[in-house]
Amino acid sequence: MGQTIAEKVFSKNYGTLVRTGDEKLFSPDVITAYDYPGYIDKYEKQMVEELKIDKVRHPEKFVLFIDHMYPAGTPKEQEIHAITRRFAKRYGFKLYEGHGIGHQVISEKGYIRPGRFVVHFDGHISTVGALGAIGVGIRNSMIEAFATEKVSLIVPPTVRINLTGKLGKGVTSRDIFHWIVKEIGPSGCRSSIIEYGGPGLKSLEMDERFTLCNLAMFLGGVSAVMETDETTDSYLREHGVHDYDQMVPDKDATYFKEFTFNLDKVEPVIVMPPTPANTVPISDVIGLPIQSGYIGSCASGRIKDFIQAVEILEGKRVVESFRLNAVPTTAAIQSKMSQLGLTTKLIEAGALVNISTCDFCIGQMGALSDGERSVSTGTLNIPGRMGSNKAEIYTASPYTIAATAINGMITDPRTLL
Repeated sequence: MGQTIAEKVFSKNYGTLVRTGDEKLFSPDVITAYDYPGYIDKYEKQMVEELKIDKVRHPEKFVLFIDHMYPAGTPKEQEIHAITRRFAKRYGFKLYEGHGIGHQVISEKGYIRPGRFVVHFDGHISTVGALGAIGVGIRNSMIEAFATEKVSLIVPPTVRINLTGKLGKGVTSRDIFHWIVKEIGPSGCRSSIIEYGGPGLKSLEMDERFTLCNLAMFLGGVSAVMETDETTDSYLREHGVHDYDQMVPDKDATYFKEFTFNLDKVEPVIVMPPTPANTVPISDVIGLPIQSGYIGSCASGRIKDFIQAVEILEGKRVVESFRLNAVPTTAAIQSKMSQLGLTTKLIEAGALVNISTCDFCIGQMGALSDGERSVSTGTLNIPGRMGSNKAEIYTASPYTIAATAINGMITDPRTLL
């Protein structure tokens, strides 16, 4: 019986054949976390004061990020950053500060390659699945990973999602994902690893693939992973990764469920408040007044996203009183945006281009006030996520956000392309 990609990754990590349902003690290839109160400060205290651990066996496995509350706006926020720096220095962990959002920086810095198993307390580490790795959020057992470099895990079942066809004009990977949620429901991949593949996947650029894997939790997924191909190889070479095996499933692999989606049929959608499960066709909400827009986050702040926004915005202006925040996922992406002229075009259109930070997604910056509505590529649209509990967040694609910014109301981007 053949193996899924997930079974191959976990077998590689464990050293012998493992199957879905097996409970094993795995040794993650990468253990990562970011600076957030109640997490990083807690881990440091447990390691130093409670467990009295002087050193870890393999400090090269650990990588920390300062990407929240960045730059710090209060002394308490700066204190969390200081704790993160101290934690990294004490144990010899690699720390990246000011490089951008860790879920993406970790791939840019060459830590991710096909077949690796990565753990974090945040489930959006599933982003690394776009490179044929498995990233799992293990919030309740993260201290176990820090202290022992081991994690007990039952290998989840795999749901296969086959993609066919090709996206039409004005349609993006955000639309693909939320279209899938609309079709199979927010628990369609519950407690499973989502495996993306098929001829339609080959039509998607790397930036689009990162987005699909990042959002796995909103299908109920434990994580997501993709077949590797020439597009994967190109990204890995660009980031200095050369020694790895391709990750593709065996033809006779066994899946918990299988679905097929034709990208030709995907149309722009909107995710309505108050949950990420509430997907509707854009036609249902055209004309709804909106006060702000946000293009960014670990899900959608990459070059492809800003190219799409500029396709709409170039030569036009954001409507008066509309606030459009453009926040690149990493500093490297921000630099490339400047090289490509995207930053200038966004500014000329009236967008506010910011440094890479998680803070717009969590309402630390650009906060919404009571009664305001925002269209966002952030990860969540629950009340209070981006400011006031009485504000409304509508999740959409960069195309849709740019079109909405021009008119001050939800607009089908295909009418402006």
